[in-house]
Amino acid sequence: MEGECIHIRRLTEGSMSYGNFYWEFIKTNTPVIVTGVSIKWECSNWLLKHGQENNIYSSEINFDYLKQQIGDRLVVVTKCSTHDESTVSVEMQFHEFLNYWRNQILSSKADVNNVTAPKILYLKDWHLKAQLPNYEFYKVPQYFASDWLNEYLEEHKLDDYRFVYMGPKNSWTPLHIDVFGSYSWSTNIYGRKKWILLPPGEQFKLLGPRGSLPCNIKEEMLIEKSVNFLIIYQHENETLFVPSGWYHQVLNVTDTISVNHNWFNGTNIKYIWCNITENLRKVMNEILEFRQYVNFKEDCQQILKCNFGLNISDFLEILCFIANSRLTLYMKRYRSKDMSGNRKSVNSHPDNFHIHYDLKSINMLSKFIAQDKIVFNCSTLYDRCMNLIDITQEIFLER
Repeated sequence: MEGECIHIRRLTEGSMSYGNFYWEFIKTNTPVIVTGVSIKWECSNWLLKHGQENNIYSSEINFDYLKQQIGDRLVVVTKCSTHDESTVSVEMQFHEFLNYWRNQILSSKADVNNVTAPKILYLKDWHLKAQLPNYEFYKVPQYFASDWLNEYLEEHKLDDYRFVYMGPKNSWTPLHIDVFGSYSWSTNIYGRKKWILLPPGEQFKLLGPRGSLPCNIKEEMLIEKSVNFLIIYQHENETLFVPSGWYHQVLNVTDTISVNHNWFNGTNIKYIWCNITENLRKVMNEILEFRQYVNFKEDCQQILKCNFGLNISDFLEILCFIANSRLTLYMKRYRSKDMSGNRKSVNSHPDNFHIHYDLKSINMLSKFIAQDKIVFNCSTLYDRCMNLIDITQEIFLER
């Protein structure tokens, strides 16, 4: 049925095993809500909780605690409006933003007509964890522990994809797809969000005459154009898994605070690779008139990195890092010997699944990448692929 609002499944954290969750939702690229995730996180102290009614606490933002724990620092906020799609980013001090937000809340309570300010300041994509690495204000939900992207970036002290969002009521993020086509998980610490999600391919029904997508979509538009979609209201202590390739738009129905990661792993790396090569070929076509220059291919890779955030060399570097990391774990756990001199059981460690699955995924993808014309014709890239195939093939020959 076209133009249908699809329903999403909700489950409590810990109600399903890691393996079952991995195969049922992550491997199949299926969105899901996990409830009860952030109850014991330190950032729950960012809220002041009041009386309990029907087993639900009412709460409000603890601005003084936020100032004390995080301190004052420069942040980038986005000016957004519910009336137009234009956005402008500005720098301000964190305490200044908190004062603005507190005044917004007080003003809205006093405003009986509930008039929305013309521009709302939204603190988004904030690398708070990278700025305060010793402040353990949240824990990665157990189901999303396999995160190759941030594992690599954190180890190499590069900009990561771990974010905090602090948004006043009616702040929003226009229709978009996540960076690289990655997965994301988003946990609401406070407040309520409205998500509109489109399954992969449905976005093409919204293309305009010039091939562009609208920034702001409404349910009426989606039904009129026979678009399948999901409407999700995400509440406090709930985590939403947004799969690869799902376009989405997000509205903060109330004042909200959330934590978000973008990431990829062994289940969606082929999709990430296809996005990289698709964008590379777009770059090459755009500057085709310069193809006679000696450094044309290298320049295309540099432009790709600037525009997309990753080029082929970066991607292969991440694969090499993950492969070597898993091989190191394999050597430590499965080639070591127990007291009796026998090799330890292959199933004796909970990370066993990812050691083998990740290496197999890298091995299969490396064989696929090596057949790409661009890689095949570049000896440096091709040699790196062949090396990945060799080192990841070794453990399968042993087993």
